[in-house]
Amino acid sequence: MRATRRILVFVAPACLALFLLRLSASPAQTRAFHNAPASAKTTINPYSGPPAAGAPDYADRCAKCHGPNGEGSGNIPALATGPSQGASDGELFWYITKGDMENGMPSWESLPEQKRWEIVRFIRVLGGGKPGSPRVRMTAAEAASAGMDAPPPTPPFTDFRFEEPGKMHKITLADLPAPFATSSSGNGPQVVPRPENAWPKVPAGFKVEQFAIGGLHTPRLMRTAPNGDVFLAETGGGRVWIYRGITADGKPAQAEVFASGLNQPFGINFYPPGPNPQWVYVADTNELMRFPYRNGDLHARGQAEHLIDLPTGGHSTRDIQFTPDGKKMFVSVGSGSN
Repeated sequence: MRATRRILVFVAPACLALFLLRLSASPAQTRAFHNAPASAKTTINPYSGPPAAGAPDYADRCAKCHGPNGEGSGNIPALATGPSQGASDGELFWYITKGDMENGMPSWESLPEQKRWEIVRFIRVLGGGKPGSPRVRMTAAEAASAGMDAPPPTPPFTDFRFEEPGKMHKITLADLPAPFATSSSGNGPQVVPRPENAWPKVPAGFKVEQFAIGGLHTPRLMRTAPNGDVFLAETGGGRVWIYRGITADGKPAQAEVFASGLNQPFGINFYPPGPNPQWVYVADTNELMRFPYRNGDLHARGQAEHLIDLPTGGHSTRDIQFTPDGKKMFVSVGSGSN
């Protein structure tokens, strides 16, 4: 009988044209939002439909500048926080309608009135996961059902339900819309617990099991030490973990924090290459460091040694690889955008 191999799996749990609500960096306003008239402050949003109804127009006109979740960037203000959330619905509607070209905001009076109000409602619930927020569009069960039971995508496009090892999906340029033929759209994920029947499909002879879960904040990368210990970079938690051994039910026999207090660690590797490394190299988002190490260590045996600064910004991921002869080291830097 063919032996079953295990794969260890960690489960972690445009601008309304240009710059919608672009705010200066000056101190908080003492007057109405962008000097909106008093009548605007007391105007009530007559639209009471689902907040997500404004999502398409927001994605088409706002998200490319302010972000799909209203997070803002650089000198483009956030819509999910700050003065935009402090303004009344009527003030937001007034500003969207009137615009302010000196502030980079065009008038959107040509957009139907209901659509402008729908955008206001969408912006209002972007701030903080309130009930009914479009960032939590469904219950976990509804979201899982929508993903698992949705109609199949039109070929050659596909989704996770139809992907498996050895199955090819060829997408050519002819299958794609022409440049700028469609609007840019934010389509962030809704994270929900994994449905029981949702597992990666693997080749014959392999098996996928859940290895570790709980207490981890954004685990990102695993590396196996020469002695078999599994090192895990917990990027969001600022820690590097070691998992040793596997119990009868496929869980770690031992879990220890190798190093903590790190700044978004990602890359991990062992030096020199071979069976007896003397160092564990770790790449934070802003620096490359190393810890003294011997096979079997469950905790760093000394303080981190700073080697070089790394460029910051963009994605936090920085990975490390050595050439087989150990003479060169490569450090990758995450991209500045998507």
